[in-house]
Amino acid sequence: MEDEEEREVYNCEVKLREKPEKRKERVYIGCGAGFAGDRPIAALKLLKRVPKLDYLVLECLAERTLAHRYQLMLSGLDVGYDPRISEWMSLLLPLALEKGTCIITNMGAIDPIGAQQKVLDIANSLGLQITVAVAFEVIEAKEAGSRLLPKRSFIMEGGVSTYLGAAPIVQCLEKYKPDVIITSRVADAALFLAPMVYELGWNWTDFTQLAQGSLAGHLLECGCQLTGGYFMHPGDQYRQMSFQHLLDISLPFAIVDYDGKVSVAKADGTGGILNFSTCAEQLLYEIGDPGEYVTPDVILDVTDVSFDSLSSDKVLCHGAKPAVSCIPDKLLQLVPKDCGWKGWGEISYGGFGCVKRAEAAEFLVSQSM
Repeated sequence: MEDEEEREVYNCEVKLREKPEKRKERVYIGCGAGFAGDRPIAALKLLKRVPKLDYLVLECLAERTLAHRYQLMLSGLDVGYDPRISEWMSLLLPLALEKGTCIITNMGAIDPIGAQQKVLDIANSLGLQITVAVAFEVIEAKEAGSRLLPKRSFIMEGGVSTYLGAAPIVQCLEKYKPDVIITSRVADAALFLAPMVYELGWNWTDFTQLAQGSLAGHLLECGCQLTGGYFMHPGDQYRQMSFQHLLDISLPFAIVDYDGKVSVAKADGTGGILNFSTCAEQLLYEIGDPGEYVTPDVILDVTDVSFDSLSSDKVLCHGAKPAVSCIPDKLLQLVPKDCGWKGWGEISYGGFGCVKRAEAAEFLVSQSM
């Protein structure tokens, strides 16, 4: 973690918080992005449509994108942070500051310090005074083999990145009360959990609240996947949506109370779908063992999670609990390796109604171009 004026690096020791202050009874946290290629305009719409949004999380980093940024930075072809941070911040900062919404993003990737300076430059060009804090893994680079890196580097040797938890973000909030927090690799759910811990006065042994908060983060982290982005199936009466509804899908946000009560919602009257089925679909996304979903802050058991629709735009989520082993004994690391191969990706559709689903996707892509 670093102070943007003094460039002093502070160690974040994960320990019990001493008499944590409960600043709010309830906190509102929105998801402004679910992947690197997401749309800034959708985040701006969420910021405009939700009257009170305390935090807006831009989750734009994955294993592939992190390794790609490292490769580009080493080669000198591009920066180590997500270059689209300029586009995002230019669009979002004015309204976020006006509404008092703190932006948290992992767009720092392999060079969060460079991203911090870029955001400060953007704010200055807009005539805005802001505080930008950084949460990241720190190591002084060895001189040997670091000729392509800055003289004073905080990049882990070999591009190794540890999946950090919520603690360094919480410490940023406590120390600086920042307008923007930029991180390196942080577990997706932890980006959302951190402001809950800070605002609601939770401690690191409040495992039931941490489990519920991490559930909320897991549901939100992929953006419109929760609100119907992957749900539509032409010809299926239970999953049919009009194209107009698809074109106006709202990004989701969560409402979290001090006692761990969690609701997820979309902006009133927007398109898409938010119900039991979309929540259940996202709940099981990227989970190997529902009885032990490992995050840096708590190991979740989601086998008893249930969803109750409160309205067409809001769902109550309950039942997340800590697993028998509450916290992991080690953290996950990503180690990029140059294997001399190139790869590509594609989206294919198979099974019943596959042509109609592909045609729907083609329409949506063409409308976004």
